[in-house]
Amino acid sequence: MDVAKAANVSKSTASRALSDPAKVNSGTLVRVQAAMAKLDYRPNGVARALRSRSTHLIGAVLPTLDYAIYIKQVEALQRELDQHGYSLLLTSSGFSLAEELKQTRTLLERGVEGLVLVGSVHHPDLVALLEEQMIPTVETYVYGNTGGRSCIGFNNSEVVAAAIDHLVDLGHTRIAMISGITRDNDRAAARVEGVRARLTSRGLAFPPEYLIEKPYTISAGRDAMRVLLSRDPAPTAVFCGSDVLAFGVLAECAKHGVDVPGRMSVIGFDNLDFCAHLPPGMTTIEVPAAEMGAGAARHLIARLSGSIEPEYVELEATLILRGTTARPPKA
Repeated sequence: MDVAKAANVSKSTASRALSDPAKVNSGTLVRVQAAMAKLDYRPNGVARALRSRSTHLIGAVLPTLDYAIYIKQVEALQRELDQHGYSLLLTSSGFSLAEELKQTRTLLERGVEGLVLVGSVHHPDLVALLEEQMIPTVETYVYGNTGGRSCIGFNNSEVVAAAIDHLVDLGHTRIAMISGITRDNDRAAARVEGVRARLTSRGLAFPPEYLIEKPYTISAGRDAMRVLLSRDPAPTAVFCGSDVLAFGVLAECAKHGVDVPGRMSVIGFDNLDFCAHLPPGMTTIEVPAAEMGAGAARHLIARLSGSIEPEYVELEATLILRGTTARPPKA
């Protein structure tokens, strides 16, 4: 134990200082506590003790709680857990890998028996922590290279191909993308690479000025679209990394009198509820959020019941055609 070494005490003394400090003399206790502070050590003894008597708690760390698609996932996750006598502890990372590590440590200290995460790229210390704790973990929104951890989701790079094919088949050659911030977000990064790869395979360029990264907000979508409209030449189609960004694009087009889909085709990502009702209906990619939540719950329950094999479940993300895409305007 690093704490024991730093405090110059035996492992048993360090362990006793953590589990029963009243039985350790004050000088030794001070040295152990100082070593813990220096090493930023957080004891997981409480979590281990709680898990040994089965807490029936599952933890989930989401990128944000301010986005409807994640709420769908959480609701399905919680419903499935509740049917099997488990409760959910939920927290968020703010799209920060460091914060995800912090929140995961907190959940482990609270005694969760399993974890649901989003994405397959994590802080190196989090990967080490999961391996050390050997806690059942399932990653959502991804499928493929998950470092050996269980996953349920889809290949973000591949699912965007259908959207690009749709636009190219309509005749568009100037296609832009408004992506989420790719830093600390492997899903957003994979979608960008998927768009680039598909355009290349269809013989089209993806110039740097046609790619804009923005937070997932309506105002950010408007700001990005304002920039794209100023490009010379401007794109005739925009693929957005979320429906929220796409909503901002539609609002900015309306402000500038840009007809959708007459002059600009727009595709979103998620298929949030408003997409079907917002005139003329938004073309988007439907994400199986509820299926991911329920599937993650079933997987963890199975693991905790004795199944020890990781599972890799691929779900379908489907292109939903509505009224925001059409042939490009004639030159």
